[in-house]
Amino acid sequence: MEAILHELQGPARPAKENAAKLKAGFYSAPLETSMSDRKLLWTARLLLTLFVAVAGPAFSQNPPKAVMAYYENSASDRTLRLYASYLNQIPTDSFAIERKGNIRGAAPAEVLAFARSRGMQTFATVSNYLSGYRSGIAHTILNDPAIRATAIRNMLAVVQTNGYSGINIDFEAILPKDRTAFSGFIGEVALAMRAAGYLTVVSVPAKVRDNPHDSWSGAFDYTALGRDADLLQLMTYDEHAVWGSPGPVAGLDWVERCVRYALSAVPASKISMGMPAYGYDWNLTKKPGRPIFWKQIPALVKRVGAVPLWDATSSSPYFFYTAGDGASHVVWYENPESISLKSRLAVTYDLEGVSVFALGFENRKFWEAVSAGLGNAGH
Repeated sequence: MEAILHELQGPARPAKENAAKLKAGFYSAPLETSMSDRKLLWTARLLLTLFVAVAGPAFSQNPPKAVMAYYENSASDRTLRLYASYLNQIPTDSFAIERKGNIRGAAPAEVLAFARSRGMQTFATVSNYLSGYRSGIAHTILNDPAIRATAIRNMLAVVQTNGYSGINIDFEAILPKDRTAFSGFIGEVALAMRAAGYLTVVSVPAKVRDNPHDSWSGAFDYTALGRDADLLQLMTYDEHAVWGSPGPVAGLDWVERCVRYALSAVPASKISMGMPAYGYDWNLTKKPGRPIFWKQIPALVKRVGAVPLWDATSSSPYFFYTAGDGASHVVWYENPESISLKSRLAVTYDLEGVSVFALGFENRKFWEAVSAGLGNAGH
């Protein structure tokens, strides 16, 4: 995920004691109550029972889906505050791990304080991105028990010191031969986090089938990772990107196939489906192209006089234009319809929710489309 961007107090805990007090308040009457008080109490109980019987189905419906959005840097500040009502999970892409297991980076304290004040879960995203995703860094950490232990201690310290709800591991470009080692590492991380009361989120490349020898996704054993992690953040974007041929960034048909494969290996309640708040502008004359944020698209369309088109197979918009230097371009991107359709998949397959890359790329229309697709009300 970091490559796209470069191209362009304590954690909350369930209040079990409060639940116990509420239960006692509803169902425990003092022994010294009068007969009239008891009649009133029984009447209240009867009314409560009738209310639950009538309204019960509403409580049994699926809760609103979780909406995660990545905080990248200070450019994410404004949109986090503007659209906080749409969000309930914020990973901060703030940390990188080094070959010896040390972690560099700093937590955005004000961002975390704001997120916690709005009841959001927060996650410390730790990646192997140091001017590019480094498979060598991951390989060294995963295959040295002492360094693994150091890395896990440092991750736990980052979470505890900064009051995160948990860790988000975003190791990419892992060598296929490190598949078993990576699964074992995640198991150890999750064990340490869970013992301390924290959550473990693992970002995984999207795929429509498992090929352990695939150079990009082969190292990610969904079944093993899903068994130990609390949540898999499915990176269902970059189906096509500027380092390859033009096409949908996250076609609905492809995303759905990826989700279906994930569901064959992982419970739906452990899947957060990724969605891009960006597109790509391919230079067809002088390669390569560039990323373009959601919020930048309307101005580009207007400036070049483009006519937006719609690909029915992928449910994705695109357009062509000729730049001032005469170069031919094609832009594949997202619009409210494509985002709403993808968001709906989280409801159709009863996933835990969606995860957006990234805050600062988008505007209100993006979040309205997400909310419409999820059926989340109240914004």
